[in-house]
Formats: sequence, C-alpha cells, structure tokens
Amino acid sequence: RQYRPHLDMDPEKRPLISDPREKSIIPPRLRAVWRTDYFPCIPARYVLAIMSCLGFLNVYALRVNLSVAIVEMDNSTATVHRSARVFDWTASQTGWILSSFFYGYIFTQIPGGWLATRFGGKWVFGIGVVMTSVFTLLTPLAANHSVWLLVAVRVLEGFFEGVTFPAMHAIWGRWAPSPERSKLTTITYSGPSIGNIISFPLSAVLCQYGFDGGWPSVFYIFGALGIIWFILWILTASNSPSTHPRISLKEREYIESHLPPPQQELDIPWWPILTSPAAWAIIVANFCANWGFYTLLTCMPTYFEQALNLTLGGSSESIVMNGIFSAIPYTLFAIMVVLGGQTADFLRAKQLSTTIVRKGLTIAGFLFAATFLLLCGYFGTNTATAVTFLTLGVGLSALSQAGFNINHLDIAPRYAGILMGLANTAGTIPGIAGPQIAKLIAVTVSTSCCENGKVYSHPPFGIASS
Repeated sequence: RQYRPHLDMDPEKRPLISDPREKSIIPPRLRAVWRTDYFPCIPARYVLAIMSCLGFLNVYALRVNLSVAIVEMDNSTATVHRSARVFDWTASQTGWILSSFFYGYIFTQIPGGWLATRFGGKWVFGIGVVMTSVFTLLTPLAANHSVWLLVAVRVLEGFFEGVTFPAMHAIWGRWAPSPERSKLTTITYSGPSIGNIISFPLSAVLCQYGFDGGWPSVFYIFGALGIIWFILWILTASNSPSTHPRISLKEREYIESHLPPPQQELDIPWWPILTSPAAWAIIVANFCANWGFYTLLTCMPTYFEQALNLTLGGSSESIVMNGIFSAIPYTLFAIMVVLGGQTADFLRAKQLSTTIVRKGLTIAGFLFAATFLLLCGYFGTNTATAVTFLTLGVGLSALSQAGFNINHLDIAPRYAGILMGLANTAGTIPGIAGPQIAKLIAVTVSTSCCENGKVYSHPPFGIASS
C-alpha cells in the first residue's frame, strides 16, 4: 500500500499504469515524489548528459590539479612558502609522480568496458569517479609520508579513473538515439575541458590562498566535490531507459525505437572487433589525438612558466595568470565540442552520410590542431600570440570529438564500451610517453638553436604536440 502507481500517457492519451516497484535505491515513500517532481521539464537522456558532463568535469579536475599543485609542493620551484610542507624531490621523482597516474589508468580501460557492457555502466562509472575522489583526498597524507606512497596513490587514482570513458560509452550505447547521438555524447565529453577550465586557475588560487597551508586544499576541495557528485549520480542515473524510474513512456519508446533490441547475454565478439579496419581507425585516431592532448595537458603550465615567464612559483599574480592562460584554450575547446556535436547531427539530418561526417570532422580537427600548434612553436614569441595560437589549436581540435570519438556508437552500439576501452588503452600510451618525448625534443632542439645563435620560443612544443 505504500507504493503509489505512476500514470503515463501513451500517444493516444490513454493512461498507462507503471509499477514503481523496480530496482532502485530510492526509498519507496520518496519514490513517487522523485518520479514526478525532479527535472520535470528535462528529458531523462539530457539529465544523464548533464550529470555525466559534471562527472567528467570532476574526473579531469582530479587528474590535472597535481600539474599545478606540484610546483608549490616541490622545494626547487616553490618560492612562496606557506605553512604546508614542501619536498626536496629530484627531477626523476617529480617525473614519476606526474606520470604514475597513467600506469594505473592504462590497465582498467578494457576491464572497465567489459564490466559496463556486462553489468551496466552506472555503477562502474560512479565508483570510478568516487574512488578517484577518495584517493585524491588522501594525496596530502601520502605526500607527507613518502614520495613513493604518493606515487602509489596516483597509480590507484588512475586505476579507478580508467573505467570512466569505457563505462560512459557503454551507457550511451543504451541511451543515445541515433538522431541525437552526437549532441548527447558531446555534451558529456565537454566535461573534461570544463574541468580543465576550472581546475587550472582554481588550483593556482588555492595554492596561494587555500586552507591548510595552501596546496593541500587543492586536493581536499576537488576530492570533496567528487563525492558530492557521486551521491547525485546514483540518485539520477540509470543503466538503460527500461530501468529508469522517472522516464516518460514517450521518451523511452523514442530512445528504444532508435537502438538495436537489447540482448540478455552478450558474447563479446573479440576476433571481429580486433580484425575490424573501422575499429583500428578509431584506435589510431585516439592515439594521435591524445598525443597532443596529454602533451598540452601536462606541459602547458611549464611552457607558460619557462617560455613566457609566467612563473608558477613566483608572485600570486603570476600564478593566477598562469592558471588563467592555461585554461583559455580549453574554454574554446568546450564550446567547440558542443558545436561540433550539433553540427554533426545537423549534417546527418541533411542526408549527409555518417561516414563522411565522422571522417570530415576528424580530419578538420586534426589539421587545425597541427597547423596552429606549429605556428605557436615557431611564432609564439610573446604571451598574446602564444595564447592565441594555443587557443585556436586546442579549441578547433575539438571538432574531432564529434568524429572518431563517437564512431564507436555508430559501428557497434552494444559493444561501444569495449571499443572505447581498446581505443583508450592505446590512447593512454601518449600520456606516458608524449610529455617525456616533448621535453627531450625541447631540450635537444633548444640547445641546437642556441649553438647556432638562434632563439625560438620552444618550437618543438608545437611539433611534439602536433
């Protein structure tokens, strides 16, 4: 008697009774209210897009905050000493700290896709984010204990965060109707760039003005936000429209009519996937895109510091300006990701083939990125030109997100999580090798330029990133 049926209307305006006694963590007494009174005007699939966008915002904020905080943590670069402890790390130890995340991240891509395909992505994605948040909260404690415990914590962060992209693709494989596939997924994947926009300047401000001596507050703030997001996620998300407690019948039928019929038992066709040219095209594109992305993500603050004299460890004004300049390119990226998704679905609605749209946007994004990053390397001799070229290069590269990054859902929506796991495994290798190779090229070429009496503003920065 404590259950109250929920009335939906079918297209002929006849009331249909749906029993709310389905699997849900919401208490029965609250479920009837929750079904109708929360987000009444927003379709469930767009609530999912917004919540997943916020999830990836947290994921990338948790990932990149160390790139800024480590400058204040290292005694060799921190010149504004507050009460928080600083550490005498060697360059090798600093390199291990920054790269250790990817050693955990690379191992859970394929398992994350498999788990999400088998059991649904809601809990896989949510647990991945919340566990990353928990280990972020432990970062100051680990750093104060030993450098190798900090490295271990970063590996565990990467381990849990590695499931997020494959899990989200598995969710969209069950949620994204074909006519809106680009729109919905690009809303989700604008989250990483928004996370960068927020994390870079906010981390810089917290290092200078935060509680607990400065840099520890970076990890406490972002870790706490991730846990808050997790609570909202488990209350609003669902593995599929058929298990969603608040979706209308009309929306559910619309989504399911544009997706392959669900199967109870999915046998993963590993051999056809591994021998598919289309799958390998996605894998190679992901590798190439991530080479530039990760190089910029980890090296951009250092580039602004060393090439443009925006010193992270100097005055509070220069630290904040470095954070702001590092965030500007990702502002355009976030805008272009969403516009690219809208453009892709618009072109497909105009009877342009999905293949042409995906290939065209991927090629356009890659060419814009390579062109402007090369221009930055050779002609970015001052702050204005460097930020302009970087912004255009990073921002316009977002067009490719509506190309190869959605193609998993086009060719195999049931196995999109598996495909994303395979592609992101290859795409993680540049996160480990790319920044190190970029620094090696920078040192080698800069030395050669000095010997020849020429001075360039980090030309290999553009070459390596492209």
